[in-house]
Amino acid sequence: MELLQLLAQFLERQDLLSKLTESERLHGYGYSDVHAIAAIAAIDHANVTKIAAHLHMTRGAVSKIAKRLRHSGCITPYTEPGNKKEVYYHLTKKGAALCAEHDARHRQWQQRDQAFLRRCDQRQLQAVTRFMRDYNAYLQEQIQQLGGR
Repeated sequence: MELLQLLAQFLERQDLLSKLTESERLHGYGYSDVHAIAAIAAIDHANVTKIAAHLHMTRGAVSKIAKRLRHSGCITPYTEPGNKKEVYYHLTKKGAALCAEHDARHRQWQQRDQAFLRRCDQRQLQAVTRFMRDYNAYLQEQIQQLGGR
């Protein structure tokens, strides 16, 4: 079906554009790593459970990511006085720099693609928006049926 081919082409081109505009600073960090860093920056008292919920991932997956990010010097763990059981994370200077680079890339991406969207009429945008909401809901149902989040 042509629509599915076009969606695949869209994803491939988005991926290529990301690689072409990627800063050297982000090399060596995967999608999940960078988004975990952004989640830690956004969440108050970020722990594995909160990060997993934010990213729609399992706690086990987030624990592995956190271990990698600790070893690479992007995050450090901490505990609160009176609660040594719960481990939280905050960004190091290196992690904060990666987060800033990620945020800048998102802004760049939005500016680039908003220029295209301004060329579309409202009916066209509403139809595509409705389609994408429905398609994303369908994909989420498929994920849940397979035991994902």
